[in-house]
Amino acid sequence: MHNKYILAIIALLALVVCSCKDNKDKDDEVVYYSTSTTDALVTSFRLKNDTKNSTKLDSVHFTIDPVRGKIYNVDSLPVGTDVSHLLTTLSFSTPIKEAKFYLTYSKSGAVTRDTITYRSTSTDSLNFTGSARLEVSSYDGTVVRNYEVHVNVHKTQPDTLNWPLSARCDLPGAKDDVVAQRTERWNNMVICLVQNSDGYKISVSNDLTDDWSVYELNTDFTPDVNSLTTCDNMVCLLDTDGYLHTSSDLQSWTKTDVRWHSIIGGYDTRVLGITADDTPMFDEYPRREEFSAQSIPADFPTHGTSQLVTAVNSWTVAQQAVMVGGVLADGSLTDKTWGYDGNSWAVISNIENGLPALRDAILVSYFTYSVNSINYKATLQDAWLVMGGFYADGTPNRTTYISKNQGITWTSASSTMQWPSHIPSMGGAQAIIDNRKFTANGAPRRVSKPITEWDVPHIYLFGGRTASGELLNNVWCGVITRMTYKPVF
Repeated sequence: MHNKYILAIIALLALVVCSCKDNKDKDDEVVYYSTSTTDALVTSFRLKNDTKNSTKLDSVHFTIDPVRGKIYNVDSLPVGTDVSHLLTTLSFSTPIKEAKFYLTYSKSGAVTRDTITYRSTSTDSLNFTGSARLEVSSYDGTVVRNYEVHVNVHKTQPDTLNWPLSARCDLPGAKDDVVAQRTERWNNMVICLVQNSDGYKISVSNDLTDDWSVYELNTDFTPDVNSLTTCDNMVCLLDTDGYLHTSSDLQSWTKTDVRWHSIIGGYDTRVLGITADDTPMFDEYPRREEFSAQSIPADFPTHGTSQLVTAVNSWTVAQQAVMVGGVLADGSLTDKTWGYDGNSWAVISNIENGLPALRDAILVSYFTYSVNSINYKATLQDAWLVMGGFYADGTPNRTTYISKNQGITWTSASSTMQWPSHIPSMGGAQAIIDNRKFTANGAPRRVSKPITEWDVPHIYLFGGRTASGELLNNVWCGVITRMTYKPVF
């Protein structure tokens, strides 16, 4: 019996060798026999460069999803890329019998359907402006797989900082005669203080997509609305005489013996200010044991700065608070960026920092994208933005500036990051970053579990004033369009 099995195996091997040899003699191919469902798998899909596109198409990465039968490029091609005459290069898990593209697209106003057989040396271009289906047959013809092929091209500039006119709304608690406002984030809340002709209202929101809770602000002092500042455990206001008042619940207020010229901003559990002495000094409340009062340098602004913005990002180990511009004691404007690390102030920007001298500029700790010019992969980067404000002659600034190195140098941001024409020229607005929850069904599967919910950071601009000092009863909402796309990682 054992010898019979050996003879049978030898005979089978001889048959296979003869079959391969006969086939090779006929068409120089080797015959593969298999019924495996993987034999019709596409393992690589690439585009070839052509002379009509400046885009480096051969570097674009395509995702192949055999479960859903889809082939697509996650990082869409730039706006305007011509995808009507493309050549492809395919790879398969094993030799196949045939691969065909079934294309449907519009040409001269009529629907056109093409069927093109794929060959590695083919010169037949493919039109991906409509629908495309790739049909792959295994070598023995027993398995057929179909793939929807999408060559994605951006319809709009994805890195546009978009400010929809439809998203504009009035300041919470404001009436037609609103004369002052100040908005700050306090822990997980946003608070907005407005002064109408008949009194003060303070509005609170835990989520800027929800309604505001509006209360009357009743105090035994006259508040300087523009001085509203928050730190981790309290809210602070100056009265019209410069005395500092604090609250932990927005209802009851405690007067301190601290009298300041102005509040710079909040940091950690302290609020930072400039004394009202003849020689202005840095001050803080409450004072740390190790605190030592120091005179402000001549190039430090006394008022008219941007918000003091605190951010923790890849550039910093501890919290870094930053502000730009402002008015010096002699009345001139500064172009410098100042930073505070919890202990001391220092000029962050270098001598040629690229930012003009401005007062009442709007500073935002936000993001931008770096797009690889070869494969068009977009990488999220930390960035600081400066918008609005006024020059020394009072004319408004409408150029948005960007810093990708924590305020050391600034450049004019790309055209996609500039304000649209419907945003009014203004300065002195407060920028609040708030995450809005986005949801989607059927997100592309490039992770073990599809992402169907993600946070999208939006910029909210509250108030602001015109060059003549008129308060703008506006809340604007902006976001980079690319952030609203479904994540795939």
